[in-house]
Amino acid sequence: MSKTIKTTLLITCVSLLTISCRTTTQFDLVKARAQIEAQNAKYTSFYNNGDASGVTELHVDDAVVMPPNLSLVKGKETIKKAISDEISAGATDLIFTTLDMYGNQDYVTEIGKYSLNIKDNGKIVMSDSGKYIVVWEQVSKNKWLMKSDIWNSDLPLNNGNE
Repeated sequence: MSKTIKTTLLITCVSLLTISCRTTTQFDLVKARAQIEAQNAKYTSFYNNGDASGVTELHVDDAVVMPPNLSLVKGKETIKKAISDEISAGATDLIFTTLDMYGNQDYVTEIGKYSLNIKDNGKIVMSDSGKYIVVWEQVSKNKWLMKSDIWNSDLPLNNGNE
């Protein structure tokens, strides 16, 4: 065999070996969805039990929350205050329903619906439902935290025309 053929064969074999040894990991959206749904279960449990600190820990440090009819809230301490204010106003019985989820290994966007009740002394004084979008960030392997969250009510605005 000539030296050129041997060199070409050697380069081809080394190239094929290198390519075949390279591992690529596919993003598993089904697995990410299950992990995010588990985080949502924690969120509703914390929220419905009046634990604003627990809810806050499901956010990254620089998270942004955009509640309806309020200014943008950024950072864990201000998020904790906003959630605490909601809970103190009687918000409870929160339920999330995920409608869609898409993304990659770094960020996943969740689109969904929510419902909740506002109670005063255990009596429902108002029920609300609406929609939300959450951007989840994978902060470590299999751990997703909220990066940004926006929600708004489906209830019509009260313009004082009742």
